[in-house]
Amino acid sequence: MPLPALSNWDKTRTGLHQAAQVIGGINQAVAAPLPNWLHLTLRIIPQGLITRPLPGGGELMLDFAQRTIIYTGQPAASIPLAGHSQATLTDAVLATLANAGHIIKPDRNKLNGDTLLHIDGQTAEDYAWALHRVYSGMARFHAGLYGWVSAAGVWPHGFDLSFLWFPGGHDEQTDPHMNFGFSPASPGFDRPYFYAYAHPVPEGMMDVGLPPLARWNTTPWKGVVMNYDDLIGESDIEGTLERAFAAIHGAVAPLVAGLGSK
Repeated sequence: MPLPALSNWDKTRTGLHQAAQVIGGINQAVAAPLPNWLHLTLRIIPQGLITRPLPGGGELMLDFAQRTIIYTGQPAASIPLAGHSQATLTDAVLATLANAGHIIKPDRNKLNGDTLLHIDGQTAEDYAWALHRVYSGMARFHAGLYGWVSAAGVWPHGFDLSFLWFPGGHDEQTDPHMNFGFSPASPGFDRPYFYAYAHPVPEGMMDVGLPPLARWNTTPWKGVVMNYDDLIGESDIEGTLERAFAAIHGAVAPLVAGLGSK
């Protein structure tokens, strides 16, 4: 089946994003550091998103369709998103964890949204399905890469799914790399889109050819963009994404690898 249209979904997207920031903020407070800040990411599952195991056991799962945060430890508990703002949802989740014997203190300055979350159940279910199919297509591309490749995950801050590829080394602060991802929206982009960029930007990058549907973006950042809306009619979205990202990588990766040899 093709991707859902995700029309008129701004409030649902914002609500899911704020809920993801709640479980992400709690995860951040207790997760052991990983290279390139990967401990901050959330894992993609068919229902939505889930943290890594928390100290003392259990995980926090954000079920998009059910509009619920589920604690999988003992005693297990479900916290509906309805009627909550981000701030009160954080209170409810922390109280659930405290009841299980886990006192966690996230940065509340990042979890202080005070407007009620408005999430349409069908739209949220559509996005869970779309996100998992996008993840599956990116995972197929990910599996075929050589070099050091980071795990793919959703970053709660921006709500985007991404991973890094390095031709040599594996430190995003010092080693040339490419980032491949999918964002539901960001500044300058009102609709969902797929992206890829290189850091640092190699000379001549913007001159290489791109696969169909892909285009160069120059502001607010330089890289490749593919519009989600242009791929809605694709029946094999996993294969389409795998081939498109592979073509982008094939065009840009030699330039990025050349940076490491200088």
